[in-house]
Amino acid sequence: GRSSEIGKIRLMAGRIFSLNASYFDLSFMQRDTIPEIQKMLGGPGTAGGRSSPSKFPPILFTNSEMDPTMSTVFGNWEPLAKAIRIVMFGKNSLDISGWPHAKCNARKWGTMSSTPGLLAWGWVALIFILSSDTSFTKSGVGAKSRLPYAAMFTAYKQLWVTLWDQPRICTIHKKIDAYVWQSSSTSNIATSDAEGEDFTSDLMRLAIA
Repeated sequence: GRSSEIGKIRLMAGRIFSLNASYFDLSFMQRDTIPEIQKMLGGPGTAGGRSSPSKFPPILFTNSEMDPTMSTVFGNWEPLAKAIRIVMFGKNSLDISGWPHAKCNARKWGTMSSTPGLLAWGWVALIFILSSDTSFTKSGVGAKSRLPYAAMFTAYKQLWVTLWDQPRICTIHKKIDAYVWQSSSTSNIATSDAEGEDFTSDLMRLAIA
């Protein structure tokens, strides 16, 4: 389920963000006091921070620097690529090249490239892990952080869909695909975009159900 996928990312979050892994333990309740984390979320008191959470925190942008013009949105693609590789191939896949032989979600779901829904879900999962929240709520808003997770997923997915063929965004999702799947070998793997979208929408619906 959705918690196990986010759990895999949480276990590897220290690697993903190049920070102390203990910051991401569920028992660690002071994520909102760690400057490096707050910089990525744009919390109060940080450069470009807001008193109320933004749907587009700095982590989404190139160099994790907020760009009001949105011209560098989704530019910080490396953490997202690592998170999606972990979801597709398991928590040890960052240390393995190519497709691991074990059973994995990529084979189970028949997924061989990114979709707007998958990329949107990945960003929401990463932001959730950085936040002070420990679970999703029915309202789709973080109980402690007040981050608007449901609205984020909708906004990110729509933005990916709208910009998908724009050259800069196209380069980004191709880089993510190259990092995640690391192979042109797609034997016995076939899926339509619609099928690929369905499971990410389901994951998000489950998360806030």
